Amino acid sequence: MIEKYKILILISIATLIRCFIAAEIGLGNDEVYYVTYAQHLQWNYFDHPPMVALLIRLSTFNLLFTNAFFIRLGPILLAAINTYLIYDICSKIKNENAGFLAALLFSCSFYSSIIAGVFILPDAPQLFFWIFSISLLIKIVSAIESDKNFNYNILLFGVVAGLCIMSKVHGVFLWIGFGLYILFYKRSLLSNGYLYLSVLISLVIISPILIWNIENHFITYTFHSNRVTLNRGMNPNSFFREFLGGIFYNNPINYFLIITALIAVWKNKINISLPLKRLLLLLSLPLIVLLLFISLFRDTLPHWSGPAFVALIILTACYLADSVQDLNVNFKLPKLVVISCVFIIIISFTGIGLINYYPGTIGNNKEELLGKGDVTLDMYDWDFFKNEFEKIYDKDVQSRKTKTTFIINNKWFPGAHIDNYIAQPLHLDFIAMGKLEDIHTYEWLNKYRKKIKIGDDAYFITVSTNYMDPKEQYNMFFEKINPPVIIKQFRNKKPVRNMLVYLLEGYKGE
Repeated sequence: MIEKYKILILISIATLIRCFIAAEIGLGNDEVYYVTYAQHLQWNYFDHPPMVALLIRLSTFNLLFTNAFFIRLGPILLAAINTYLIYDICSKIKNENAGFLAALLFSCSFYSSIIAGVFILPDAPQLFFWIFSISLLIKIVSAIESDKNFNYNILLFGVVAGLCIMSKVHGVFLWIGFGLYILFYKRSLLSNGYLYLSVLISLVIISPILIWNIENHFITYTFHSNRVTLNRGMNPNSFFREFLGGIFYNNPINYFLIITALIAVWKNKINISLPLKRLLLLLSLPLIVLLLFISLFRDTLPHWSGPAFVALIILTACYLADSVQDLNVNFKLPKLVVISCVFIIIISFTGIGLINYYPGTIGNNKEELLGKGDVTLDMYDWDFFKNEFEKIYDKDVQSRKTKTTFIINNKWFPGAHIDNYIAQPLHLDFIAMGKLEDIHTYEWLNKYRKKIKIGDDAYFITVSTNYMDPKEQYNMFFEKINPPVIIKQFRNKKPVRNMLVYLLEGYKGE
């Protein structure tokens, strides 16, 4: 079997599996929130730069098709491209065996294949530009400065790294890794004017982040810096979540192989050039180590370090390639790589089964908190609530109990789900009414939506998984808060979650 056909078959199979996952489960809480980004494009958002919004616009054909599959189509296509890119990188720096093994390990990583390969998150465009940047940096450190494409690649890296940062600010670690490599191993580049022009290009590309924050009093910095500032005591729970989460997100088998490869690097047993080994380590370890250190004191999320593991996958594939014979002649993969492939398939389809068919909830079973703590419910059948709410709404309108078109909530989650799955399909007006730290980008999105006026009624919708009593939030702002209509949801014939619909009458104004 010719090598290029094997990689195409792998990409095709992985893409079909990703398409199936995307179509079978609803949008998660982060995903449905990022859909709101695309509804009104900005140069920057409260939580992230704008690239994820642009990706949604592209994959949905400018919001023409807004079901879960098309919203996730961008990450799926980028994952296919990323798989080929990492194959191409390893094929060039080692051999085609290494390239195919890298593509397999990449496809077996939950982070690269599912989190950034199915779900619509800022990680999806970030990972594409991250891998593209790695390929450019490998060309730069492998070439001599007299090479006719040398300066061109330096300038192109400035463009791609800037776009990576415009996907997620973690992309700055591309420049940090490259900068450390220059300082430690290639100081001659400091006299190359194209390097500084490349830095300038990146700064120009990411300038909208700065401009937006200046206009909004650096709200992104002041909010998110509180998440990582080391001003508290030790937080062992956060550390173990970061550490163990990193193991799971990268696939435990992959993680073990990566550790083995790092030991091999230490013992100088990976047969690629020393500059490339140094570069790949500097593009991975600084971000991983820094996040582990921060997690000792503050809450972090394991997927933040996800892109850094790509460089380690490349090293691992180069190490494994020395232990296998020509895969074109004898298609015999290392056993652990096979186990890694089987593991991610089993976990992925088990996850779909849990989300769609688990009887009842794996969370809280108390009626008032039914389903709380059950992460599978974020992606479970929100269309059911749309249909049930429509019955309540039609009945209230026909009985002339109210004529409002407003639905409100005080949190971005579950507000974004209510907005996307209930309000918009029913052509009703959703606005988030709460504190900035609770409603996030809705603070800006509200300005472009229909305004609630004094005397208007509004529906407040909450769910038992994230219950909020509207009397605590809105008692001073409405004349009357009616008792809720409770919609009970079942999964596989077992009660799983309640939605509570309150009619709030007579808005008094803020």
